[in-house]
Amino acid sequence: MANRKHIQPLIAAIESMSMEPWNRWRIENPSIRPDLSGVELPEANLSFANLSYADISHADLSRANLHHANLRHADLSSTNLRKAELTEADLSFSILQGTDLRGAILGNAKLRGTHLIGALIDQNATEGQEKRVRGGVSKLEKLALRLFARKKRKDHRQVNGDTKTHRSDKHT
Repeated sequence: MANRKHIQPLIAAIESMSMEPWNRWRIENPSIRPDLSGVELPEANLSFANLSYADISHADLSRANLHHANLRHADLSSTNLRKAELTEADLSFSILQGTDLRGAILGNAKLRGTHLIGALIDQNATEGQEKRVRGGVSKLEKLALRLFARKKRKDHRQVNGDTKTHRSDKHT
């Protein structure tokens, strides 16, 4: 569970409608890795918040505004980010394992080195994503397409009662 000493400055910032008090607290306490695990802040305005290196695992940030938030190296595993606004957010090197990003908007989010295994993500989440390859698709779009293809194969096997996966299935 979240550390009360870490969450109090964040709640104060949300109530003041400015991330300045939180970001100041982060500057004044550089050695603290904020423990915000399990926090419930649906629809919170966290735009421009410095949440780098924070443990935000198992939290509810559904419909939260994280526009331009710094989430570098943050642990967001198993966090609910459904319909969250993440445009321009820096998610570089963050952990999104098992994170629910369905309906989230990731336009121009920085995703370098992001761990997305098991994350739930919509294809349209990449709308506005900066293209990594000229004329091609972004890395996030490729990842999302692979995740959807994997889920579709799994669903198809369940419908047909086939629970075994064989290497030969890939070639038929």
